[in-house]
Amino acid sequence: MGRIYKSVKCWSYKQNKSPYPIIKCTLVNLIGEEIRDIELPIDTGFSGSILVPRTIFEHFKIAELPPDCRRIYSTLAGEIVMRVARGYVVINDVKLEVFIETPLFGYGKLLMGREVLNKLSVVLDGPKETCCLVRE
Repeated sequence: MGRIYKSVKCWSYKQNKSPYPIIKCTLVNLIGEEIRDIELPIDTGFSGSILVPRTIFEHFKIAELPPDCRRIYSTLAGEIVMRVARGYVVINDVKLEVFIETPLFGYGKLLMGREVLNKLSVVLDGPKETCCLVRE
């Protein structure tokens, strides 16, 4: 059965060696401090929530979970242990509670993973190089 969606907000793909989809959002820690206009690349290969560099994670360590709650991801390079903190992501007035993660060792990078994407309706329009938040 077909569905009809209406775009709520769209973002143009970023250019690198090949174009990649991003979602622009605001990250909020548990005491309400915001980091606005973060452009998170979408990564369906990352099963976690929000991956950030260590410098951004410093804003969220107020709500860092204890070491026994750390997540471990298997990659081609081996296992990566993550520091995890509670926080929020705000995408076009939709506020979701998420886990903010950064590697225990190393620098990290920006990514939005499947834990967040599975809570959203998103359309990736490759030919138009557009990523849209949609509603039915």
